[in-house]
Amino acid sequence: MAEDWPATLPTKFTTDSYTETVADGRLGERVCIGVVLRAGQSLAPDELLLHLTARGLSKYDFPEYYLALDALPLTASGKVLKRALVEQVAGGQLRPQAVRPAKRAR
Repeated sequence: MAEDWPATLPTKFTTDSYTETVADGRLGERVCIGVVLRAGQSLAPDELLLHLTARGLSKYDFPEYYLALDALPLTASGKVLKRALVEQVAGGQLRPQAVRPAKRAR
């Protein structure tokens, strides 16, 4: 489930994460995971899925979109300011990448 993602993310690469929905023309919205990467690290969407699979997360619970962030905007009390992220996605400053599980060879 989405709430399990932070516990399964590779801390070697990430310092923080959040989940949010992004608009979808067909379904209304889809789940997006945003991660703050450690300095000098990268984590491609396919690497994220491989890691989640290795940690036992079912494909049904995979995020559908992925954002790599420099930092999470926070409120004065330290909570994620999701409204700011939603506005940045809507304004085009942030572009979530579609996450697609690899198809199995037959």
